[in-house]
Amino acid sequence: MYNIGTRINIDLTYLHSVSGGDAGFEKILLTSALADIQMNVDKLKNAWQNQDAEEVGNAAHTLKSVMVIAGLPQLEQYCKKLDVAFRDRLFHPEESNAVMAIVEGWMEAKPKLEELIAVY
Repeated sequence: MYNIGTRINIDLTYLHSVSGGDAGFEKILLTSALADIQMNVDKLKNAWQNQDAEEVGNAAHTLKSVMVIAGLPQLEQYCKKLDVAFRDRLFHPEESNAVMAIVEGWMEAKPKLEELIAVY
């Protein structure tokens, strides 16, 4: 279960490894990741409210890879959990904690990422 007191840590190790140290490229990737995550978190929230299992699974699947780029391994784990749970395209209300962890974790991480992008 997600603990609201849990701090989201940003680990850009993967981003640095794929960029080869190119700060400009990292900024582009982070900026793109930020937009993709926001769009897919919004999709996830809407799909959850509408109990649309297929769309929950699709959003989680997309989010898991972009969370890695943005350096959010904690949130990536919740996305993986949802991706697996919703492969059967059935709605799983017991996964509400994972959805809340992604949404609330993203709300915490987003301003931190925006600050990082601003100083690139």
